[in-house]
Amino acid sequence: MADGDPSAKPVVDSPERVPGALALLGLLVFRPIDLHYRLREAGIRSPAGRIGQLWREQAEGGRAAGAFVSRMLLLLVVLSPSLTVLVGLGLRLAGVPMRGVYLVSAALCTAVGLVVALISGLASGVLLGSLASVSMLAGLHATAGGAFGPESGGAAAVTVGLCLGIVSGLSAGSIGGLASGRGPSVRNVQVAAIAMSLVPMLVWSSASSVSFAGAVAASALVAFLMCAFRLPFYALEVLAQAVAYAVERFTGKPTLRWVPVRHHNLSYLPHPFLGRHLALAVRSRPAEVLAVADACLRSPGNILVGWPWVVEALERAHAQEAATGPQA
Repeated sequence: MADGDPSAKPVVDSPERVPGALALLGLLVFRPIDLHYRLREAGIRSPAGRIGQLWREQAEGGRAAGAFVSRMLLLLVVLSPSLTVLVGLGLRLAGVPMRGVYLVSAALCTAVGLVVALISGLASGVLLGSLASVSMLAGLHATAGGAFGPESGGAAAVTVGLCLGIVSGLSAGSIGGLASGRGPSVRNVQVAAIAMSLVPMLVWSSASSVSFAGAVAASALVAFLMCAFRLPFYALEVLAQAVAYAVERFTGKPTLRWVPVRHHNLSYLPHPFLGRHLALAVRSRPAEVLAVADACLRSPGNILVGWPWVVEALERAHAQEAATGPQA
């Protein structure tokens, strides 16, 4: 009989499977579901857990959890503030009117991110702190400097709302995907968007005019929905999928590795030509087709192009090969 609780230690411990700091950030934003399973395979039991949970795993022998924490904290404490200061200086050199000290707001965002990492989750703190740090350059410093007109004007309100919506929308999808291993449902995104839009309405209605608060809330709601559903990426995904299909269709060059469903987990709209693209390769490269089918299961908008369609296509191809085999 094994001593203690067998779940107290990870079945495997592979710190080499934990991506580097910059790769972690890219995976968090674009492929949080893939990152969830990759971290689980590395031996991390709570990929979206709090710092305390991950440190507890490290104390129990989980070196992968320790590597994950150190690289995420590097993003939040070092890389994010540095990027904020550099971008702020670049904007000022480019002639954008800015007010305030960027390092102060970056340090405050890092501190808030650390608090969120302690009480909610490490990934939540890193995403919210890092994205907010950069977005405050426009939402605070450029707005206060008059880059969008009067500080209490409509353009300033829309800019503040857009920054809030972008940060919260991108973070909501990524945090949900990393925590559960699947994309948030459409209903949950809609509920979160409504709840998020009420916050600036309540805050700015007491600190400023109702019209200013309404403009902030409305623009935040729109930006949240667009970013949570990843709509700005969709045009690029459609173009990439169409080009990949056309290249394989007319030249025969294998291009399944190009399809955007393999590089972005949170697309809520279907990609055109994806089914036809899989049909081109289902007989010659079934392993690649199955890899794309697995990626489809992690994409809310393409899940119907996944395993059911592929299994049917593979069975049909196998039946055709069996029928033509004796005649060869």
